[in-house]
Amino acid sequence: MELIVEQGLRIAILCPGYGKVVRGVETFTEELSRRLIRQNPRWEIDIYCRGGDSVSAPGIRQIHVPAIDRDSCLATLYAQIGHRLRFFLRTRIDAECLSFTLALAPRILRSRYDLIFNQAGPFAGRLLWIKRRLDGTPFVHKTASGYGELELLMARQRPDAVIATSPFAGEWLRDADPSLNVECIPNAVDLAQFRPLSERELRTARNGQGMSNMSRPIILFVGAMDPMKRPELLISAVSRIPDACLVMIGSGRLGDQVRNSGSTVLGSRFMHMPDVPREELAFYYNACDVFTLPSEEPFGIAFLEAMACNKPVLGHDSPVQKWMFGDAGETCDCTDADAYADAIRRVASKDYGDRPVKRSKSFGWSEVVPRYEALFLKVASARRS
Repeated sequence: MELIVEQGLRIAILCPGYGKVVRGVETFTEELSRRLIRQNPRWEIDIYCRGGDSVSAPGIRQIHVPAIDRDSCLATLYAQIGHRLRFFLRTRIDAECLSFTLALAPRILRSRYDLIFNQAGPFAGRLLWIKRRLDGTPFVHKTASGYGELELLMARQRPDAVIATSPFAGEWLRDADPSLNVECIPNAVDLAQFRPLSERELRTARNGQGMSNMSRPIILFVGAMDPMKRPELLISAVSRIPDACLVMIGSGRLGDQVRNSGSTVLGSRFMHMPDVPREELAFYYNACDVFTLPSEEPFGIAFLEAMACNKPVLGHDSPVQKWMFGDAGETCDCTDADAYADAIRRVASKDYGDRPVKRSKSFGWSEVVPRYEALFLKVASARRS
């Protein structure tokens, strides 16, 4: 390991949406790569993605791989056909990841790396399994859902390590396959960017001014306008709470539908912004009273961002959400609009003090990066030895 530290490490990260969209996995990739390079100037990181070729920072290259946009009409048609033929649910290979892997294959097979970090699904995992057989390059997989058929499919490809983002996902994977090398490393939040703002900072900020005239409580949603996120269920729940307002930030294939539904059902109590620069998100978190996502999130980085701004959070009832929230929020049956509305009222009326921001400190990057660094060095050292 000392030799690797001295000579540096060459890493490839596979992240199809990077450079094109700003969602959880893309934000994670950006933050992790920059922080690893900052701590290890001799390292080199290549990010293979749909974004254009560029050097995003010293030591970090962005390498373009053509692929189908996951929100495109073609991708939607592919999924619909797959559901009908019953192969989509069985393999979980969506159009973006499939086309990305096919285009990636000739380039990645002839490239030399000490380690490849896969966030591009099971088809890419199969490609990396082939590459390891050819030249010994180890690969690491990070769980997407934490549970279920997708993770078992990835486990069968025998990655050199599997990263579970919660202790519950880690235990499930070990029970499913005791031979797996499972490391539990949670997602992280930038505690310098996402923090409680003073009243003066909120008053003078140009961002989120439209929220200042809204009645309380203000409920905030930040995420993709996608059926999996259940945005219309949240609209229905808020409609059951007199005077409550809903602010939704995000874009996606349901964008127009959600905007029309929110305006029709909630009227002036609704605001939708498809795009908000990431550096401005903290103002919206600080201006709300409750942050919530009704989807069954495997983790949910947006929850961490809200907690870091000292806002209580509400999510779907699951062991992962309960563990992540601690005493900073609550969970409920988010599939039932009445139960969901009752939970929103309960969280909005409760004084959480500084519990959310205290809980968020367990997920700061200063806690998470050293664990990724140690894992990558360990896997790469095993290969070199």
